Amino acid sequence: MNKMKLLIVDDEKDLCRILADRLNILYGISPDVAHTGDEALEMVKKGNYDVVVLDIEMPGIDGIETLKRIKEINAKIQVVLFTGHGSDETRRLAEVMGAFSYVDKIDGLPKLAPASAAHSNSLAVLP
Repeated sequence: MNKMKLLIVDDEKDLCRILADRLNILYGISPDVAHTGDEALEMVKKGNYDVVVLDIEMPGIDGIETLKRIKEINAKIQVVLFTGHGSDETRRLAEVMGAFSYVDKIDGLPKLAPASAAHSNSLAVLP
């Protein structure tokens, strides 16, 4: 089985680096990184991603609109919304729009992990 192809989308460059390093060290996953919704959409059109970890609050296209457009490009991509500005309303909207999961940035970083091993093509959000 191939390694998961993952894209991290967040305007906070340091957070992207930390998350990418963590996934690489712990699971051998080397994710791609985008810092805007537009950049992410271009990458999704060109790449064959299994999972997108997506911030909600970003300049330009926000995460909710980016989620909608990702699902229009490829409905099979698992999108995990990763935010520090979430609400119950946003969570419900994301679920209706097809988000795989919704994780808080403050305590959610340790919860992101591949479902079984580095060669899994899905992401689990640990309790």
